[in-house]
Amino acid sequence: MRDALREVICWYDDPGKARDCLPPGEASQRALERIATSGDRRFIAPLVDMLWLDLGWERAVREALERVSGQRYATAAEWYAAIERDPPPLPDGYGEWKGRLLSLVDARYLDLVPKDGGGVRPERLVWAYGDTRSPTITSAKTIRAADERYLAASDVVFGLRLNGDSRAYPERILAWHGVAQDRAGGTDIVVFHCLPCGGAAAYRRAASDGRSYTFGVANLVTGSRRLLFDAETMSLWDPVSGRVVAGSLAAKNVSLTPIPLARTSWGEWKDRYGTGVVLALDTGFVRDYAEGAAMRGEGGLERPQFPIAGLDPRLAAKVRVVGVNLGGVWRAYPIEAIEQARMVQETVAGMTVVLISAGTGKGVQVYDAQGTRFDKVSGTGANLEVSDRDGGRWFVDDERLLNARNGRTRPALPSTPVWWFSWAGAHPDTTIWKP
Repeated sequence: MRDALREVICWYDDPGKARDCLPPGEASQRALERIATSGDRRFIAPLVDMLWLDLGWERAVREALERVSGQRYATAAEWYAAIERDPPPLPDGYGEWKGRLLSLVDARYLDLVPKDGGGVRPERLVWAYGDTRSPTITSAKTIRAADERYLAASDVVFGLRLNGDSRAYPERILAWHGVAQDRAGGTDIVVFHCLPCGGAAAYRRAASDGRSYTFGVANLVTGSRRLLFDAETMSLWDPVSGRVVAGSLAAKNVSLTPIPLARTSWGEWKDRYGTGVVLALDTGFVRDYAEGAAMRGEGGLERPQFPIAGLDPRLAAKVRVVGVNLGGVWRAYPIEAIEQARMVQETVAGMTVVLISAGTGKGVQVYDAQGTRFDKVSGTGANLEVSDRDGGRWFVDDERLLNARNGRTRPALPSTPVWWFSWAGAHPDTTIWKP
């Protein structure tokens, strides 16, 4: 088995030499024939990986896969979903072999694909049609919102406010890069955009182990969530949960602390935070930053972009939700329903939480009400406010609710706006608010 797997991808001590074997030649074909006649189900996962990558061996790999498994699926995506539902036995050294396979695209996959089985299983890692050299924004360049001239009022932005510092990250820029490292309110932060997840998340860069990491896009997905990696340890991180899912940091349960983030329109955000800043169009990279250009490969798909075995049926896969942690209880709120209601309040795990929206398409923010009961939301933009049952008025921003009479505050809670399937995949025990 070991020899056949090595021969089929032209294994050398120097991985760079494997490229000389492309397109696959007679040695690879002979190895595939031996695999096909073996009847050994441990070959299934490696063959599915090869079928997905397809470097000129599609027909021979498909025939070998069908003979070994006794099954037939139309696409490589369906094969991945099948082995996620019913995981086959894996050959010894499979993680290292898969890293070798993907090193034909980028040598760094030798280190990124887990070898020891810790964290996410290697057969559940799917190559996302790229490499690890995606140009991340390592030091965000911003301009004042009042000086911005390239955004339309309807353009999607992800906004945050930290220690009084308001910053907006247009999706049309962020989606090209996946990572924007920045500093807000005197704190080093990182904003992740996950195109197949349908949203973004913001975190403090200082992780739970006290270290600050430098992030890149791994272009590996699991559950159709595009993973990140840190350059210091080459561990894999989930952008939705902020947790390490594979690599040396996985055993230490290292994670990032989330920051409240709202998905809204540029017009709404600028109206509320005219003195804030926004990512500058001059990123140092040449990209088509027109609205929607970065999302062309994903937009309009009814199902997740990448293979996924089971979808949580409680909501349609691509319902947008805002996800929060309420006293240890993960909870998802459908954004459209909250925007229509404009305000929703409930108590979960002993916490009184209030969700507020300026209206359709203008996003949702979540606050710890700390027992205060609110009964009305009014206004929009800079004039957005809520009133409580005692007649008190509270001004709304993305960091807090501020009582106009006595200066009391109610803090915003960390929240993540993404597709339902990606939130449920990262937090399978999540609960759902229903109107």
